[in-house]
Amino acid sequence: MKKLTTAALLIGGAILASQSVLAQPTFVANDLYFGFENQAGGATEDYIINLGAASGIVGASSTVDLSTDFSLANFDAVLGTSASMFGGVVGGLQNTFSPDLYITQLRSGGPGIPSMPGSTLSVNPTRSTDNSAVATLGNLNAPVAGTGFLDASLTWQNYVEPTFKAGTFYGALGVNPDSSIGDGGVLYEDLWYNANSQLSGGSPMQYLGYFTLDLSGSNPSLTFTPTAVPEPTALSLLGGAGLLLLSLRRRLNRNNA
Repeated sequence: MKKLTTAALLIGGAILASQSVLAQPTFVANDLYFGFENQAGGATEDYIINLGAASGIVGASSTVDLSTDFSLANFDAVLGTSASMFGGVVGGLQNTFSPDLYITQLRSGGPGIPSMPGSTLSVNPTRSTDNSAVATLGNLNAPVAGTGFLDASLTWQNYVEPTFKAGTFYGALGVNPDSSIGDGGVLYEDLWYNANSQLSGGSPMQYLGYFTLDLSGSNPSLTFTPTAVPEPTALSLLGGAGLLLLSLRRRLNRNNA
């Protein structure tokens, strides 16, 4: 009986151990990862955030607040005494027939008009390029959605950027996703998307909106503004139309009283 009990405990322990291994953070297809690495390259850690599924961000009709995903303490831990950090967003799906990928580029001119990009990205990745770039992301020490952590393995700077070399996202796509930001600064980055199911040839990148990381105040904020957000002038017109309808409704009500 004792032998059976011991065997059962050993089996149970093995199952729990295997579940623990399976529960370790891994790269999830089409989740968006915001990574930071020290500009001077002297830090012992990277800072990686999983912003969640791309579909829950780019498909929104209003600005998405991601501030709770960001930790200024983790950012500062990697920044150290350096002047700035490199940071950007990547993601994608590795698939034999229909891969896709996401990448950020520095947005110039500030917020501007959400429907218009503040950067240019003229590359036309092939199916093979998409797959090669996303394959490198499988090496990321990736947190679960809605969380972030300090990565002592430095997987962001080893497999994403800044070195243009084989085996990195930058090397495979030929585009660096990261931009520089210092403590107390504001970073705007456009999010671009590519999907390629063609048998041969490349396909153009598609602009989806932009991220804003604002460290200028006492409460840091991280948001994503999709292209579907109305322009300020459009909001004014909608507001004016609403007031006009309200005025007409009140006038009709008086006449019918």
